[in-house]
Amino acid sequence: MAEAKIVFRKSSGSKKKDKEFLEVSEENVSLQNQRESALMISFKAPENKVEEINQFFDSFDELEPILVDIASAGDVEYYFRGISPLKELDEEGESLQHFSVTLQLRREFL
Repeated sequence: MAEAKIVFRKSSGSKKKDKEFLEVSEENVSLQNQRESALMISFKAPENKVEEINQFFDSFDELEPILVDIASAGDVEYYFRGISPLKELDEEGESLQHFSVTLQLRREFL
């Protein structure tokens, strides 16, 4: 069975421009729905992997659009809300880093 991936893509509104993306293995991610359509995404992995993920999200401004595709289910548009500081973890003798990103589901108002 193929490994599930979560793809994060900057959303400028133009498919030609939306080429900056990040693909993360599902094993390094945990998702937690928050109230009012907020989604907290936690990343935990060795330093070299987390550094790349952290740099991608660190480039976002608050309320910048971001597309999220979980296991090729299709893009869902969110707004970037914030990023937590990196934390060092020691799990079973393995040195890992952890941080979280908060996203807000984009809603269309009619």
